[in-house]
Formats: sequence, C-alpha cells, structure tokens
Amino acid sequence: MRHGSLLVGFVVLAAIGCRGPRPVHPFRLEGFPGAPIEPGLFEPKAGARWVFADGERELVLELTAREGALVLTGGKEGRPVVLRVNEPFVELVFEGQVIDRPFKRSGRVGDRWKVDQARYTVFGYDEIDVLGKTERALVVAIDRDKTRDLYWFAAPYGWVRIRTERQGSVVRDARLTSFEPGS
Repeated sequence: MRHGSLLVGFVVLAAIGCRGPRPVHPFRLEGFPGAPIEPGLFEPKAGARWVFADGERELVLELTAREGALVLTGGKEGRPVVLRVNEPFVELVFEGQVIDRPFKRSGRVGDRWKVDQARYTVFGYDEIDVLGKTERALVVAIDRDKTRDLYWFAAPYGWVRIRTERQGSVVRDARLTSFEPGS
C-alpha cells in the first residue's frame, strides 16, 4: 500500500509539473547552433505600435520620430528611450548610454554579446502563433543574474512575444495581440 501511494504521488507531481510552460532551451530550437540570422526580422519604423497581452495585463510599445531619432515608449524602463540601428545591432539608448541590445540583425544562431551584466544569446528559430498565423520567429535570450528575458522576432512584425523566466519559472509571457507597422 505504501509503494502504491508513493507511485500515485509521483505521477500526480509529474503531471502538475508538465502543465505549466517550461523554460526555453536553445538546443530545442531549429538552427542551434550556426544557422544564419534571417534578414528582415526587425525593421524599426516610426509609427510602429505593438500591443501585447499577458493574461489581463497589457503592454504597449510605440515608436515615434522625434528630432531625427526613433523614440520607444512603453518599455520596462518606464521612460522613453532612443531605438537605433547600429549594425549589426538594434540598440536602446538612454542619455547617450546603450542600455540594451535586444536584437542582432546579422550573424548566426549561437552568437553571444554583453551589455553591462546582461549576457545575450541568439537561441534559434521557433514556430509560434502570431495574430492567428503560425510564424517562424528568432528567439534571443537575455540572462541577468537569476532572470532570463526571451524575445521572439518575426518578419514583418519585429517583436512578437516577450517572456520572463525567474529561477526557471515563467513570470511573464506576453504575446502580440495587435500590430501597426508604421511607415
């Protein structure tokens, strides 16, 4: 009887663990390592607007042209930042300092770079639902201390999914619900 209870408990715990989203690992994605980064996955334009939903929470990112620069509002910094293309990177700049390089426009899956204490890795390609269609998206991971942010990029949208994992648990999984491409 005791062994039967242990077996039932193990099966129940295993089933509970399988229900939630699991951490994303590069070796589970297409192209890891070495596939080329496809062109056109993120082409920032003034007027672009992304709306993401994570349950009942909404995240809105907008790009506007201001004094010859593209300004991104709505990001986690809570303040407007300049978004610029500095080949091969797309960078976020605040008060003249690069604070983030969320995307690399050329290179290969497996490429790595750093900004301050953040370590970036191009993980590979994933097939995900974007606005009701299956799209091929490049996944970039940003590791900071005990947190991993993952960004999915797909043409012609740019950002299509934003996920945060803390110590292996998913704390945010925001998916694109609306997109305006800008001009």
